[in-house]
Amino acid sequence: MRLPDQRRLHRRSRACALRIGGALVLAFTLAACGGGNDRPWTGEGAAPWSASGWVQLSDTEWMAENGTEGYRWVEGQGWTRWRAIGSGGGDTGVVVCKDRAGNDMPVNPKTITIHNNSDDTIYPAIATSMNEVNEWLQGCLRTTEPHPTQFIYKTYVNEGQGLPPHASVKLTLPLMSQLDPQRYITWWNGGRVILADKPDRLRNPDDQDIGAVGSVGCEGQNTSCTLSIYQSKEGISENSYAQLSEYTFGDSIPVDGQARWLKPENVGYNISYVDHVYMPVAIGPQNNPYIGYSGSAQSLPVFREKVNAFLNSPAGSGWPLYNLDGRKLPGGYNIFAMRSGTLSPDEDVPVKPAGGFPPVLTVLRCLQGQCTDQEKNSLHFGDAVQNMQNLWGSCVSWGNEDITPHVTQTIVCPSELKNGMGLIKQFFEQNHNDYSRNYDTDPACSKAQKKIDFNFLSALSHIYGWVQFNEGCSAATNKLVATTIAGWDHHKIQQLYINDLQYNHHQPYFHGDEKLAFNPYVKLIHEDLQMNAYAFSVDDAIGFMSELGDGLIFTVGGTQGLENPDQFNYAGGFQVAMGVPQSVANTDTALITKYGVCAFNHDADDPQCAQDKQDVFMPEYRQIAGFRVGTVPSYPVKVRFTDMHDNLYTFEVKTRFPQCDFPQNEDTCYPDKTQLFDTSACKVVDKNGATHAKSSDWCGSANPHEKREARDANSSGGQITRNYIAFAPPMDD
Repeated sequence: MRLPDQRRLHRRSRACALRIGGALVLAFTLAACGGGNDRPWTGEGAAPWSASGWVQLSDTEWMAENGTEGYRWVEGQGWTRWRAIGSGGGDTGVVVCKDRAGNDMPVNPKTITIHNNSDDTIYPAIATSMNEVNEWLQGCLRTTEPHPTQFIYKTYVNEGQGLPPHASVKLTLPLMSQLDPQRYITWWNGGRVILADKPDRLRNPDDQDIGAVGSVGCEGQNTSCTLSIYQSKEGISENSYAQLSEYTFGDSIPVDGQARWLKPENVGYNISYVDHVYMPVAIGPQNNPYIGYSGSAQSLPVFREKVNAFLNSPAGSGWPLYNLDGRKLPGGYNIFAMRSGTLSPDEDVPVKPAGGFPPVLTVLRCLQGQCTDQEKNSLHFGDAVQNMQNLWGSCVSWGNEDITPHVTQTIVCPSELKNGMGLIKQFFEQNHNDYSRNYDTDPACSKAQKKIDFNFLSALSHIYGWVQFNEGCSAATNKLVATTIAGWDHHKIQQLYINDLQYNHHQPYFHGDEKLAFNPYVKLIHEDLQMNAYAFSVDDAIGFMSELGDGLIFTVGGTQGLENPDQFNYAGGFQVAMGVPQSVANTDTALITKYGVCAFNHDADDPQCAQDKQDVFMPEYRQIAGFRVGTVPSYPVKVRFTDMHDNLYTFEVKTRFPQCDFPQNEDTCYPDKTQLFDTSACKVVDKNGATHAKSSDWCGSANPHEKREARDANSSGGQITRNYIAFAPPMDD
């Protein structure tokens, strides 16, 4: 899979940018060159600085009188135009940040591309986040000033008209846009992409139109692309006809005793199927063809057919639905957390009790007009959820609590299930005890909210969300990772929760008995809808991804537009990891300039992978000691990469990593190296084409292994197994 030449050149191009009086500016490389005898202006007409009011700052730089734009000479590129952020116009460009050493670091914009592969119109929107502390701006400017973002900025594509069938749009988003000295739009920090099939409820009454933002661009294929941008205190309603996805571009890294610093190279993304399921959305990175997509590439009709089949099956009968004309299902946490939620009486929804507040969640029978007015008020779930509650009432003791309002039937509970559910209940009860004990004395607890009790429904809500009891306190209070019970720490209990309970439909005792299903939604997401996405908050399937990329590609209803048409999974690929030469340790000096992967017998024009297919270019200003080969069409594969001294490394991986039998209490497993790695097919060649003197040493250092790893530093995001091939540092000459 080879990228077009223009994509392969993108990472290596440099754009000029600078800072005037502390203001952030954008820069754009022009096709024309000129200015002075050795730097002549060859663009159309006279040089822009020949007009009155321009100031010559140096032999290589001119600035307009108002300081909002200028031209600077860049060797190899010619004259480059820069503009202050927010100064108007339709151009897009580069934001100047500071690297770890305090040097100027140009940060290219990233893109969001949306392909509508369905036969229906899709209504795309993007929403930024509100943050009391804007960590991305702190990292860019290397400052500890909070720079709060006090509004959500919502961007609508062709508002009211949407994205027609079989069309696409590409939005170009800089790191930030400065609207005035106090207001920034931070496009990269915790954004949401909303893809709807109806425009209803995508806007709020208090949305304020802010007009065009000059640093944001959009282009369409088979459609126009007009952007409408609003400022608001409210996000887009959960009760909309939409599938939510989340993204983050780059990362803001904390540094002990110093200001944060920005790492702009990665793109982070996930589809929020843990919250709800409504449409088939697939996401993949831009300019990184070795990472398969996350989510679902099913057609819209097939996807909807399978959702309806679930709702009409014993597993899903009575599963709650959002109060919409479409079939939007909440996840296992929201069926408890949103059970009592109501909407405004003036909402136009299908289930609307007379003189009352419409429910957020209802059931299929009510949506089909078969409920009494009383049922419209009270019926928020049916058999599928009742079975879950019956399971908890039958398998676990609740002491003196009267659970008869919540439990309608006694289930014969298999011993493995009874033991597992009992431990989970004990773990969360201990977490509540910690919360209750510290509530009155912990300064992080504001007391503005009444302390929550531990009971049947509050326990189930926290268990299915895998969230701590911290109501009335800060988000960081009473973390689950700090909770322990006899013989069980957080890591150990979480694995039981994931493998033995959430996936209990794989257990031998299950035998298709839906009354024993701990969470039917998990099977719906992973098996019925074939999605590699979170089905619950700490799911160990593919969830949040963070990969090298210049942007993200979203598709609805198919793979067209994705760079890699295969679904991502950790088991099918591997991470190349290597040490760092001592001479460049603790610096931002790049180790690798480019890499590529070729599957043997896949390309008819190059079945033996003889061509040098290095089509992903690494950032020039960042030290990254490796890369991920996430999804390949088949094995064996040939991997090539080039280091900072133009040495070319080539090696082959013979087969997919086998499923490893991890030793007890060990998180690393070593498969048979000879089955995976062919040392004789490994070689390092210097820039002159000769075999490097240390080639055999480097190739001999290959160390294939598999590691169980937590999703995050606190081990609170589930655990996954990743494959690695580790090497010694690349050559230092």
